[in-house]
Amino acid sequence: MKILTVQTAKEEIRRLQHFVNLVESYEANSLEKWIVKEYSYTSSIREVVSRGNQRGYESNGVELDHEFVKNIIAGAPKDELHRLVRANYILKIKPSKKK
Repeated sequence: MKILTVQTAKEEIRRLQHFVNLVESYEANSLEKWIVKEYSYTSSIREVVSRGNQRGYESNGVELDHEFVKNIIAGAPKDELHRLVRANYILKIKPSKKK
């Protein structure tokens, strides 16, 4: 565990609170934005696909699939939340790329 100081703890709290505020105020007014927002809650492509299909979301008349959601998350960020979610996704998969 990283050694904490009061100052670094306060900075981490601010960073995390900013993320929470960003997610909670994010307007998911398109399928892509909905995917970004759902991934920020779950950190799971499988869960995003499942929730999207339960809600009847489609891409070009086809149910959502893993590849489509992955391409949205890993694609070029269109806003701050997408940038943060993409960075988290890349960190999450990075160890598996070394295999």
